[in-house]
Order: sequence, then structure tokens, then C-alpha cells
Amino acid sequence: MNTPQHNTRIGSPGPQSSNEPQAVHLLSLKVMRLSRPSLATTNPVYYETSTSSVLFDALESLNISDLVAVHQLPTGTSDPSRDLKIRDFGLSEVLTLPSAFGNIYLGETFSSYLCINNEAAVPVREVGVKAELQTGSQRFNLTDTTSRPLATMDKGSTCEFVVSHEIKELGVHILVCSVHYVTADGEKKYFRKYYKFQVMNPLAVKTKVNNMTDGRVFLEAQVQNVANSPMFLERMRFEPAEHFAFRDLNFIIGPSTGYTTAATTGAATTTTATTTATTTTTSPTAPSVFGAHNYLNPQDIRQYLYLLTPKKLLDDRLARTTNALGKLDIIWRSTLGETGRLQTSQLTRKPPLLEDIEVLPAHVPSVILLETPFAVTLRVRNRTARAMKLVLSAVKTKMGSVLLSGTSIKQLGEVAAEGVVEVRLEFFPLTPGLQRIGGLKVADQLSGYSKEVEHLCDVFVVFGEGGEVGR
Repeated sequence: MNTPQHNTRIGSPGPQSSNEPQAVHLLSLKVMRLSRPSLATTNPVYYETSTSSVLFDALESLNISDLVAVHQLPTGTSDPSRDLKIRDFGLSEVLTLPSAFGNIYLGETFSSYLCINNEAAVPVREVGVKAELQTGSQRFNLTDTTSRPLATMDKGSTCEFVVSHEIKELGVHILVCSVHYVTADGEKKYFRKYYKFQVMNPLAVKTKVNNMTDGRVFLEAQVQNVANSPMFLERMRFEPAEHFAFRDLNFIIGPSTGYTTAATTGAATTTTATTTATTTTTSPTAPSVFGAHNYLNPQDIRQYLYLLTPKKLLDDRLARTTNALGKLDIIWRSTLGETGRLQTSQLTRKPPLLEDIEVLPAHVPSVILLETPFAVTLRVRNRTARAMKLVLSAVKTKMGSVLLSGTSIKQLGEVAAEGVVEVRLEFFPLTPGLQRIGGLKVADQLSGYSKEVEHLCDVFVVFGEGGEVGR
């Protein structure tokens, strides 16, 4: 995709310019944008080549004499009539130079060519040029030779400069070019030109956040190409905030593909054997859900999914309460290989409120038999800064088809601030199918605070035999 630099040509000057002061100068300044060429497009007349006719001969003669038209590309078959012709797709092998200023997008590198020409009949001295790029909030110095000017510039000679700057702001940009020189009479003169252009956004990014009860976060990122040309996504990387590890869910994993973990840089995996989430890399890379080619046509949309997990699984208050999730770092290439890079601002969410008491399932059987008791382990956490004396009880009117078996009230004892206690409960399923476990209540005997758990988790009740596995 890398196009050699010598293919770059001088584009057209900016759409708006002005001079000050209004005076006759010995030097002239031309400011042009540097941009790469594009493939010429045509409006071809399609015709069959299998039979010869007067019309066929005329169209073939027209194509031969047309510099933009191209001829067949061999397909490796013995039948020439089956050879591909680029002309049938409206494309040509001929490169064309842009005739207009074009669009400039956020993340691209703006390059400009400055040419100073001495149009007078006499030489001038101490020629210096200064180019600045002004945005809505900043001013960048692109080049400044006024401190070390060109000693002499003969009549008819030129002086050339190329300036570049990576565009990092949206909105109106103004290229300010100043030329300073001294006439043969010793008079110091200068003039200035302004070139105004608009920087547009090539990508539109929208997010949707799903907060899970166990602290995990599913982040959906929708990326749309809002530019007027196709782009190749060279890299799409998520950089999580400091309190999160993450897993990239945009790869196909499983026994059918031979990959059992997300094979991408920064994929996060969690384990019950430790108290932290780690970030790992698996090689080689698993196939992407979007296929082998990362092309985005104008207005195309892709939806990316990431799973964020608190780095500290037991002490996860900061991860649960922070609104910062991370950033997207996107690198793309345009038609002839120009590179653009865009890093989003911090992706945020509205953090969920932490309740004083948190109740989560720690262990649930994988297979549950109809009318057969099964055990569920609950993890109860005190989220406050004070100790609690907890009691767990059943609310049978809210239990549904899975009833609590045995004692309906259990003393959990004293739980320290940010402490955790686990309790094992036995349930009895009455109805097959997908059933809800709920109808529980946890109360603090010291403060009087209580929390009802109407929906703890869902289980699938079946006929037959089964066993328990860890969740």
C-alpha cells in the first residue's frame, strides 16, 4: 500500500486566500497542496467480444486510441474472450492528478508546497519565508527562515519549501505564509497570504455500555466511515483505562478454528485461581469476525465489542465507580496508501450506583434435574465502610418455580467493611425449562438496611441425570 513519494504532485491552492498589504511586490508566492494521484475513471461502453461486427471493430479502435482505456488482463484461460477488462469496471491504469484542493480529514498529514519566484528584472536580497498553521485554539510554526534568510535571489529564480503537519483538530484551519525580502535599494518589504480550509472527521464513533452486576463491562463501539472515499483499517486497537483489563471479542475462537483464546494484543483473561485480571497475547492471530479484508466503503459501519474486567477482582470499587473506560486508536490508509491516525477521547459511561450489600452467584450447577435438589453458593459482600451483621432469609412469594429447600433463615454473622462471606443454599426445581432463582433477602441487623434479590441468576432445568461443575 505504500506509494512512492515521487508520485506525489502539486495540488491546487487553497479555496480562499488574501494578500496584505495591497502593494506591488518583486516576489510572488504560490502555495499548493501536495497530494497523491488517483486512478482515472471512465464511463465505458460495454460490448461483447465473442462475435465480430462493424460496431465491435469501431469500439475496439476507439479503445486502442484512448489513452485512458486499458486492455484485457489475462485470466490464465485459453479463451481470450473470458479475459477481464478493467474498462468494464470504469477504471484505468492511468493515474490522474487532482484538479481541486480536495478534502482534509482529521488524523491525516497535511503537506503543502511553497514556491517563491523572483518576477522582477533585478535581484533581491535576504529572502525569508515563515509558514504557520493556525487552528481555533493553537498556532503551529511549520517553517521559519527569516533568522537565516537566503542571501541573494537572482531574477527569474525560485526558492521552494515543503511543509507538513499532522492534523489533530477539527474545524477551520488557516495556513499563514509570510515572505520577507530586501530590494536592491535596501528597502525592507514583506507580504502575507492566508489559505483557509476545513478539516472534517473521517470516522464517526458511537458507543454503548452494558454494566454487569459482577463488575464486568461490555463496551460496544460503532465505527462508521463518513469520508467520501474507501479506507483500509490497518489497525483498530482498544486501550483500556488503568483500572481495567480487557478482552477483544472481535475474533472467531473455538474448536472449529483451532483458537481457544482471543488472539489479539491486549486480550484480557480472568481466572478464579488469582485475584487479578491479566492481559495476554496469543499468537498467531485468530481470524477476525469481519473477514480477511478490513475495507470500509463510504457510510459503511462496523460494530466492535470489548469485554472489560476489573484488574483487582476482589477490591474492584475503583473499577466499578470510574466513568473512564479507555480509548480507541485507529490507523487507516486511503486509496493510494496515505496514512491517517485517529485516537478518540476517553470513552466514558455513567457508572452504576454501588449498593451497600452485593449478592452474586459464586457456584451454580451446569445441569439441573427436575424435582431434584441442587446447591448454589452465594457470595455476599459488604460494600460499606462499617461492619455489618447479616441475615439471609427467603421471600417465598417471589421465588417462582425454584423454591428454597431447608431452613428459610440463615445467620451469616458479622462481615467487616468491604468483607465477603459465602453461603451455600439448596433449591428444589418444580418446572422444567429456563427458570429464575430469586426471592431472597439480606438484612443488616445493626443498621436495619436490607436488600431484596428478586433475580439472582437463571438455570435450565432438564429431565435425566446431571452433575455439578464450577462456574
